[in-house]
Amino acid sequence: MGSDTQGNTRCGACTRLLLFLLPLLGCACILGSLALLSLRLGVSITDASISTCLADYDTVGSKVEVLIPIFVGASLMFVATKMRNIQVNEYHRRQRTESKCRYAMNLIAAISNVLAYGGFVLLALFDLDGPGNAPLIHEIGSYVYFILSGVYGVLHAILLCKQVQYPMLCKVIFATLPVATIACTIIYVTKQDELFVFEWISVALAAINVGLISVLFLVDPVDDELRDFFCCRRAGRDANIGPSKARRLT
Repeated sequence: MGSDTQGNTRCGACTRLLLFLLPLLGCACILGSLALLSLRLGVSITDASISTCLADYDTVGSKVEVLIPIFVGASLMFVATKMRNIQVNEYHRRQRTESKCRYAMNLIAAISNVLAYGGFVLLALFDLDGPGNAPLIHEIGSYVYFILSGVYGVLHAILLCKQVQYPMLCKVIFATLPVATIACTIIYVTKQDELFVFEWISVALAAINVGLISVLFLVDPVDDELRDFFCCRRAGRDANIGPSKARRLT
């Protein structure tokens, strides 16, 4: 019995550690790809746009080098977004404060961020000066990314404000990040040929906003619900009810 309990404890600790690291790893991959672009091309973020660096990357090496961290980072962002979506829904289910409006807002937020990083993958795959429809697809990806990442940040900040277990400082940080992201995006769009640095900052802040979701899972890990989701199990079917389910039932 003691051995089984110890094994379950280790498994639970490993699961929580993995769930905690996923958003951080996604953020690290996106930030790493930005650093790789700048360092490999030897350009400052004040001198060239991300699009230009992506288009010129073949001059210093295989573009696959930078596409791999972008693909991995975007994939982890998809997972982190779904994790946060589940966490918000579970919180309101436990508190019995569910509403169609909150559910819809949470769903729209999740879809927005998934589409945003889908757009980021598109702008990385198709060069601004590429052949055929590549420039058009690149532009579409850019607009989708910058608009929807801002939408996600704002909706996520609103949803977070409804969760009372988090301190005010945490809510202020998550509210400030999307505002700063949107402000940098607007500055870059209006001054594209002069202030490239704001594009880089905007992408970095959007990634950090998702990466910091890890902090939220320290307070409310919802590991049982996430395990059910990732293992394709319907909640409540398993005979072993974990601690987060127990809190919901009491």
